Amino acid sequence: MKENIRVYVNDKLQKSKITLNRKQSHYLKNVMRVSLNDRICVFNEVDGEWTGVIRLLKKNCCEILIDSFTRSSDSFYDVWLLFAPVKQARLDYLAQKSCEMGVKKLWPIFTEYTQVKNINIDRIRSNLIEAAEQCGLTSIPSIADSKKFVHILNDWDNIFDDRSVIFCDERSSTKVFEALNTEKNKEQKKWAIVIGPEGGFSDSERSIIKEKNNSIGISLGPRVLRSDTAVVAALAAFQMIIGDWNN
Repeated sequence: MKENIRVYVNDKLQKSKITLNRKQSHYLKNVMRVSLNDRICVFNEVDGEWTGVIRLLKKNCCEILIDSFTRSSDSFYDVWLLFAPVKQARLDYLAQKSCEMGVKKLWPIFTEYTQVKNINIDRIRSNLIEAAEQCGLTSIPSIADSKKFVHILNDWDNIFDDRSVIFCDERSSTKVFEALNTEKNKEQKKWAIVIGPEGGFSDSERSIIKEKNNSIGISLGPRVLRSDTAVVAALAAFQMIIGDWNN
């Protein structure tokens, strides 16, 4: 029995037979050492989680007969994460932790001080899937096309509309619990969190964000954090005060 093994698939999940791709088949056969007639879990964010029996297992081909529905897709708070890309190893970590922490959408942004200009969306998605597989999740965040932050600032009201925006500002003196722990914020259902590059935001970017009525500037403490660490800290604070850790 291998039902603790979970594989994300794009196929429509129902009582039917599916064929895994070459990479997934190799993973099951050579890494996880599954055998014929073992049961495993398959899932995606649309159809939830199902279990099935391995009926064909070759070097580059694995067929699964899906026979049992397990549970529906996860339902998370509607929180986006806008982040400035960092170096690849840090970006891998950022993607994995964002998925584990319940982000609904990832949005790469290029600020004035962003150093990394090229990102691999396919690699980000692979890290999201891996995190979901290992952590028992049935949903992964969507990924928006990367965008220059100046365009987001110029179109702020249309992009965020009725969404509140948490602005993680290294110069802010406002403590996160003081800023977020209000009845009004706890009733708000749509959120975005903005994390800048390791060089911080520019003065002009900071000034524009502070003028927005729906922005909440917060400090993440007395220490300077790496961008990927700031993501985890901000999401942990959000989930504890407003999100699903508080339920």
